[in-house]
Amino acid sequence: MYWINGQQQRYIDASDRAIQFGDGCFTTIAIKNTKPLLLSAHIQRLQQGCSALYLPEPDWISLKNHLIDIAALTQDNSVIKVIISRGSGGRGYSPKGLTKATVITSLASYPDHYEKQQNNGICLEISPILLGQNAQLAGIKHLNRLEQVLIKYHLETTNADDVLVCNHDGYLVEANAANLFWRKGNDIFTPDLSLSGVNGIMRQVVIQFALKMQWGMNIVNVTTETLYDADEIWLTNTLMPVIPVNCIHFSENKHFEYPNRDYYHVVLQHCLSLE
Repeated sequence: MYWINGQQQRYIDASDRAIQFGDGCFTTIAIKNTKPLLLSAHIQRLQQGCSALYLPEPDWISLKNHLIDIAALTQDNSVIKVIISRGSGGRGYSPKGLTKATVITSLASYPDHYEKQQNNGICLEISPILLGQNAQLAGIKHLNRLEQVLIKYHLETTNADDVLVCNHDGYLVEANAANLFWRKGNDIFTPDLSLSGVNGIMRQVVIQFALKMQWGMNIVNVTTETLYDADEIWLTNTLMPVIPVNCIHFSENKHFEYPNRDYYHVVLQHCLSLE
């Protein structure tokens, strides 16, 4: 099901800048028991995206109520995607005079493979696609996702469940559509996203939880070799919400396994308890 500016329909003006330029931002919300989870955090993410990209803002109260109404339609766990574009019109790249955003919402079924992966874990490889670096766009879930499309294209030629992605300096950033955490002893690590990647809502949740638990929380610029001796590795996003990594194939001759789940179970239970 799709809605454009709150009206149920599937079609959008071909001149909309989401189509023409990927000019907008988005977020993806899990629905559980007919309620959108972490809704305030998702609204805040969209507000931050609009501010960073100088987008016209929708009526946030109306949008929040619209998302609550969509969630109330569901019977099973589901997913809402919200896209805010700069709207239609403008000459070339110029956004001059565009003051009315287009809001696209959609409802889809929840990916049922995540629950299996929570229990069974996943195996990763290293993506040959490198992420560009741009401090102004880093952290934002903007509509320009060609890097992720190419990452997914290469992933689907392998037997891996997901891949780890680096930037052009060779530093770890994230997975295809998830953030990365690992543990060594009592210290938790996650990549620095100041130049690349998406600062996911579940990433923010896990960082705050680690600080509350008084675990060492480290945001770092490191290469893939740092994961060789990790005690645990997890991926996070708002739908997963946390999935353990069983193994990583770094190269044809380099493979490591990660059977430990001590901290993972604690983090998972916290994330599953969120509303």
